Amino acid sequence: MRTDPFDDRPSGDDAADANRVPRWGQERRLQFIDFRLQWEGRINRSDLMKFFGTSTPQASADLSRYQDLFQGNTRYSASDKHYAALDTFRPGFPSSGPRQYLAQLLALNRGVVRPEETFLGTSPPMAAVPVPTRKVDEGTLKALVRAIAETGTLEVEYQSLTRQEPTTRSISPHAFGHDGKRWHVRAYCHLRSKFQDFIIGRILRVGPSTQSTKSSADDAEWHRELSLILKPHPALTKDQRRGIEVDYGMEGGRVVMPCRQAMLYYALQSLNLERDGSPREGYYEVVIANLAEITDYLPTTSARN
Repeated sequence: MRTDPFDDRPSGDDAADANRVPRWGQERRLQFIDFRLQWEGRINRSDLMKFFGTSTPQASADLSRYQDLFQGNTRYSASDKHYAALDTFRPGFPSSGPRQYLAQLLALNRGVVRPEETFLGTSPPMAAVPVPTRKVDEGTLKALVRAIAETGTLEVEYQSLTRQEPTTRSISPHAFGHDGKRWHVRAYCHLRSKFQDFIIGRILRVGPSTQSTKSSADDAEWHRELSLILKPHPALTKDQRRGIEVDYGMEGGRVVMPCRQAMLYYALQSLNLERDGSPREGYYEVVIANLAEITDYLPTTSARN
């Protein structure tokens, strides 16, 4: 007997028919209802039927279930034939938050997802700063993923910006990183005898994998977690500081930003801070309040190859 209130998978004779079409769990459909009510203020059965491919009775059951779970969030309008969000509406799922909405909007704008793959119904016009498309070879990525899973070492041909010609080297990858613009793989470089970041797009060729002799546990910079305590730049006026506090979600004029030491170089860049943690000339938003505590971990050189 099932105890999961969201488990509506068919059993018995109905199971064979249901297996012909992929089914979403009810919890996912309830999240969809919650999202649409939060951001569009309304939803009807056809929205569920179109997105999930469910039947009319199932869509009705999902909406009834949502009303039972989150009373005071919605009511049915017989004249408009849709469920409307009430003034007392409060999101029932974290997936209905502002970050999730904007993330879907950005992913849609950049072509990462198709319209039918997001919970968005109607999306407002938007524009994003154009960024060059970073090439990631499918075969290269597959080899890296498998090497990480199998603790392998790969022979790669890599074009570093510190060398004029590509070099052949062995790397033992163990994690991926993203600097906000492009992807890199974190790996032990057997040529330089240290852990480094390798831009995936600069890997020109990947050779066969062998068992690694290097443990990812030895990558101290990757495993060391730092806390950057940010506060408004002291040169700002009282009102400007207040604006920064609201923008960064600060409490008491501070916000804590967790960061791996291996990602600190990129974090400083994104905050318009120099490698020594000081603000770049002309950028007056935030400073690191606990700079003295992390001085020993600040990057002395670029993290990139």
